[in-house]
Amino acid sequence: MRYYELMWILGADTDDEGIEQSVEAVDERIDNHGGELLRSAAWGRRSLAYPIDHNAEGIYNVVQFNMEPDEAVIFEKEILADQAVIRHLQFRIEEEDLLPAAPPAPPEPVETPAGTEAPGA
Repeated sequence: MRYYELMWILGADTDDEGIEQSVEAVDERIDNHGGELLRSAAWGRRSLAYPIDHNAEGIYNVVQFNMEPDEAVIFEKEILADQAVIRHLQFRIEEEDLLPAAPPAPPEPVETPAGTEAPGA
């Protein structure tokens, strides 16, 4: 299996439900092609360098996954056929290029009983 990154842009008129459907569809396609979703990031609405299909802004999303090379070619053709996607870029990456995993939640602060001072206070 090889590592890949896919960045796709949705039109600026896409609502929150449409964005969620697009992300779910990409995740499902990765699974259907025997891949494994490793990282996912929503970059949100950004200005485009030039208008694409009368859009001055687009909604960016990025996923990193691993998949067999033959399946990755078919997967990319499915992304290309998706009418909601105005641009996409899929490329192979190395393992060290993976986005960092989400940091763990910070620990809850320890409460001290009333009338006592915290150490070092």
